[in-house]
Amino acid sequence: MQIAHSFLAILAGFITIVGLMGIASALLRRFAPDHTRDDAPPDPLIMAVNVGIGLVCSVLGGYVTARYAQGNPLLHALMLALAVLLLSAISAIQMKGKQPIYYLIISTIIPPLAVLCGGLLRLHQMGLHW
Repeated sequence: MQIAHSFLAILAGFITIVGLMGIASALLRRFAPDHTRDDAPPDPLIMAVNVGIGLVCSVLGGYVTARYAQGNPLLHALMLALAVLLLSAISAIQMKGKQPIYYLIISTIIPPLAVLCGGLLRLHQMGLHW
């Protein structure tokens, strides 16, 4: 039963990240269509906005996972961070040549670290200090 609860806590965090990123992407496409086209040249402002959105969504996803985890909340956030790292790396490989390499590296590293920060935020809220 605990494995199922752990899986659901991690899934809740993942759904939080994907859902919020989807909403943010739709809003960007709606309000900045010229900058978000697939054939548009890389725009530093849009890249920075994407990194910022990824950071916020990932912190919230890590927090949600840690909030609903039974046992060690940080361990659950770490599991989510590993999944996010894997998916971010796959995405960066697919985008190779379409985006600058520094952006791909940043967009691969920031989300998993932000997930862990969300887990640490929950620990701090619980009164547990690292």
